[in-house]
Amino acid sequence: MFRTSKRPTPRCFYIVSLLLFISSLYITLSFGGLLPSIFETSTKIYEETYPDAKALDFLVIGDWGNAGKGRDFKHGSQANVSKAMEFIANQHDSKFIVNVGDNFYKRSTKDHQGILSVNDSKWEEIWLNVYNSTKLRKLPWYTVAGNHDWYTNVTAQIEYSLTINSRFFFPSLFYVRSSLFGKEMKTKAVWVHIDTNVFYYNVDTIEAKMEGLRTNLLNFGLHTQQAIEDKLKWIEQRLIENQDADYIFVIGHHPLIGICSQVSNLPRLLELLERYRVSAYFAGHNHVLEYKAPTKFSPVAFFISGAGCKTGFGCEGKDWGMPRGTFGFVHANIKEETMDFEFIDATKLNKQSAGEIVYNGTINSRSNWYPKI
Repeated sequence: MFRTSKRPTPRCFYIVSLLLFISSLYITLSFGGLLPSIFETSTKIYEETYPDAKALDFLVIGDWGNAGKGRDFKHGSQANVSKAMEFIANQHDSKFIVNVGDNFYKRSTKDHQGILSVNDSKWEEIWLNVYNSTKLRKLPWYTVAGNHDWYTNVTAQIEYSLTINSRFFFPSLFYVRSSLFGKEMKTKAVWVHIDTNVFYYNVDTIEAKMEGLRTNLLNFGLHTQQAIEDKLKWIEQRLIENQDADYIFVIGHHPLIGICSQVSNLPRLLELLERYRVSAYFAGHNHVLEYKAPTKFSPVAFFISGAGCKTGFGCEGKDWGMPRGTFGFVHANIKEETMDFEFIDATKLNKQSAGEIVYNGTINSRSNWYPKI
């Protein structure tokens, strides 16, 4: 007859402790010990100050991680886009790059989507060795994840940012920045960086070729309706808290132009941007350069800059767009009352490697849209 006890024997205690240790070690090794920080919502704001800047100049690029050399109509030279970016950044003294995702593609049948770890050779081959000119190698890349980044180890990109190279700025899937510049540092731009994969994909209908994305959404618990509600609420709270900003920019991967905004939970995201008078939304995913202007019904300007190394088809409902086969990016300059922008076609470079300005425009600050009485 065996005697039972409410307390575990020492041997059982050690076995349980060992199992718990191994389990925690697995999580730490697999995800860099980052699970709490990257998935929890936070009210932290990463503050930047530019005391000597009368304006804030930046570039927007997306869907760039292929290292292609222009092998066909669909795949262009990532290096060409980099050269044009260097020219514009030098000419205008750009301060940073906004990166709207799809950072690392599968380049061949022997390659993998995304990256596997902080030591993946793609960091050198696709990012550091391509955007390596004098100016670009100094600029921070304020990053969000695209769907291709989710196919393998999206947390490795965050871990790389936190432990290897902070210039690839990616502290979490959702984070907020604040930029102060201009006369007496009074002009304030707020940047809300979000992961739109949570709102775009339904795990029950994801294609077989995207199984890695589905698995990750399931494993991280980001597929549930509660998770979606929590993220939307987090976005809403950040927009409410920053209504004093002269500009509010939201950065995601999936576009919100026309018919492209009607997928899954994207309409709810669009409604938040319009309700809280966001200045502009920057996205990629569709491998095009496209724009939809603000209207009297919506103050939001919608940009697609997804032509960093691939081209494809755009969104029905745009006001302007380049045809398939165009590679390039967006260049923008924020001043106290307006933001000027231009789309740069880097498909064929001129002698100065500047690319060609194919469309430009201006949007107003939030105070100009809604003057205070």
